[in-house]
Amino acid sequence: MQSQSVAVTRGLRWAWAVWLGLCLVGVLGLTPAVAETVKLSLDQGRIIARQALMAGNAALARGLALGLLQADGHDPYALLILTAAETQLGNPTAGRQAGRAAWTAARGLPEGLRYDIARYTALAALQEGRVLPTQFWLRRAVDTAPTPQARAQTISDYKALRGNTRLRYAIDLSVTPSDNLNDGASSKYLSIDDWFVLGTLSGSAQALSGVRADARLRLTYLLRTSAQSQTSLGFSAAVSRNFLSDEAKLLAPDLRGKDLDQSAAEVSITQDFLWPQSQHPISVSLALGQNWAAGQVAGPYARAQISTALVQRDRAAIRLEATTQRAWRTDSVINANALSLEGQYRLGAGSINWGLAVSDVAGTAINQSYNRGSASLGYRFDKPIGPVTLSTTLTAANSHYDIYQLLGAQLTKGRTDTQFDISVDMTFQNIGLMGYSPTLSLSKTTTQSNVSRFESNGVNISVGITSQF
Repeated sequence: MQSQSVAVTRGLRWAWAVWLGLCLVGVLGLTPAVAETVKLSLDQGRIIARQALMAGNAALARGLALGLLQADGHDPYALLILTAAETQLGNPTAGRQAGRAAWTAARGLPEGLRYDIARYTALAALQEGRVLPTQFWLRRAVDTAPTPQARAQTISDYKALRGNTRLRYAIDLSVTPSDNLNDGASSKYLSIDDWFVLGTLSGSAQALSGVRADARLRLTYLLRTSAQSQTSLGFSAAVSRNFLSDEAKLLAPDLRGKDLDQSAAEVSITQDFLWPQSQHPISVSLALGQNWAAGQVAGPYARAQISTALVQRDRAAIRLEATTQRAWRTDSVINANALSLEGQYRLGAGSINWGLAVSDVAGTAINQSYNRGSASLGYRFDKPIGPVTLSTTLTAANSHYDIYQLLGAQLTKGRTDTQFDISVDMTFQNIGLMGYSPTLSLSKTTTQSNVSRFESNGVNISVGITSQF
């Protein structure tokens, strides 16, 4: 800031200086016989403008801020005062616009200033009734909070706003280098029960390395809420894009990365409610969606789901979920029913997570009907280990096809796959932007099968972004 005395009349017209003098006389309670032109430095002008704002005289603060901006149109302090004053005067749109200009002008200046700008701009957006811009500016305030207390308060305000907001959103992004993008076989030979060799597999049936990029958007809009129930409308879209390595292209020249691409879009309606005369929660949802594979329409699907908390305590929770889904494909119809049980138990330094699931899938085409069971056990540390929040999960699953045909012949014992997966997930909380932090997931998957085409080993390293709140 300039420290030398600069007459306000240098950047203003003489009439403005006279008006400023009269205003200051009124604020300070002075009653001289003749009003005089008051000469102030820019620093003094900022101080008096802030004092007027704190005293509740938003009109005077606005006038002073406009005067300061005539002297320097990029004065972040004046723009901040203008943001707060316009908002107080019932002009939130002008306040938010001034806040945006203040944020740009304050680049490189102390974080405390930018924190105040972000908070006041969020307030202006809130008074406009614009929820998403409000959340955006609160996230910017989190980045520039001068103290841990200020950061915690801003996060609390963000959560409170989201809890009272009808429209909510979530975005997940990840990039995954993998040595088995296509769930291909780890051997080039096609055999049954490890001894009956039928021939060799094509390159596209073998494990292919490359990179997968995934993006998912979820929107939820609350249609109706009450003390006992809540109805929400949801929309989600997921896109998966694959890029083969040079080695994979040589091994499978007939396969392109986009042949592995998948996409889906879904709309849903969910009813959450409590049983009468109890606090037992139930959630029921219906969904309609569309799948795409390799850039082509794979067919629509419909799903019904019901879930409830069997146990909900401070240290323990158990949840039951049942799902039924029907998918219509160009050559078949597939029905799937699933039942899962998930639990959590909190310990002193973290929490144990576990899950059990069974499913039954029946399709009208060959090799589409099977049963599957899985179990998982994981642990999540409550407190960061250095800069990282850490969790790990071990999963085992078994899938069995009573009837399975291979090369036109039916296998006597059908097909059985056993899968083991171990993953480690890390979130770097001290690194991020606007409350979003990078994540790193390491996973190792091994599948054993009586049909060698489905025996595989895969290692994935996934880099993503997640919200801390």
